[in-house]
Amino acid sequence: MTLLLWIIQSFFGAFGMVMVKKMVEKRKIGNNWQTILNRWVHILILFPVVLLGFLSYDLPSKEITSFNVFLFILAATAISVTYPLRRIAYANEKVSILQPFSMLFQVFTIIISFIFIASERVNLITFLMALLASLIVIWTSIDIKKIEINTYSLMVLASSVIKSIQVFIMLYFIKFLSPVTFYITESFVIIGLSLLLLIGKKQLWELSVLTKDYAKMLVQTNTIAIISIIIALSMYKNLWAVATSLISLLYLVFVYMFWYILLKEIPKKKDVIVTILVSLCIIIGILFKK
Repeated sequence: MTLLLWIIQSFFGAFGMVMVKKMVEKRKIGNNWQTILNRWVHILILFPVVLLGFLSYDLPSKEITSFNVFLFILAATAISVTYPLRRIAYANEKVSILQPFSMLFQVFTIIISFIFIASERVNLITFLMALLASLIVIWTSIDIKKIEINTYSLMVLASSVIKSIQVFIMLYFIKFLSPVTFYITESFVIIGLSLLLLIGKKQLWELSVLTKDYAKMLVQTNTIAIISIIIALSMYKNLWAVATSLISLLYLVFVYMFWYILLKEIPKKKDVIVTILVSLCIIIGILFKK
């Protein structure tokens, strides 16, 4: 079941990235409105699913302290910062140049989780395999001749660092909140922060330029995104960060498999070697997970 969920998550995550790229290239509204609309679409999709009983929205299993409120707002603020950084970068730069910097998020998450979460340090072999597999994928995805350190790649790098810290905070909260409870509550906080920024910058009029085609793309993209997000949050809750990051690399195996079956494209020798090495890391990491 775990494997199936990550296959589904990887598929929607990859497809969603392509849709986001198309959407930001045709951006009709500013980043704050974009964030608000994205989160509202997610909430409107989640609420009927919760009401029908397919997902649960639970009350916290522990007392909410002022520190927890502060930490939650900090995490929401952090994730709010990553959105505009990535949107601006992907709207102005090629995905191939930005992807290695984006994938560093996974490395940062693995390292931070291993250092600060005691239960993760028990699984030393799983940690080493997750780190090794991530570095293999990043290193082999870099074309040294085309790699560029520019404003947009630094934006994505900064967002990777911030997002990895936000994941660490999120891991703390999903110990006593369901993934849906966490995400819906976080969404309301982020919407509130974005509205404050809109009022401060007098950008409320921007929504008037929203077209029907753009609104349709907004709904389609965010429907795909919320499926990927909820599956990922559920996996983080059950497996935590290191094992989740390791298993997520299974998408490589299926990408090349689908390329061959559907497109009749034979993977390059390098791609086959990377897939085998990553698969071995996943097998070893899971077998030795305590």
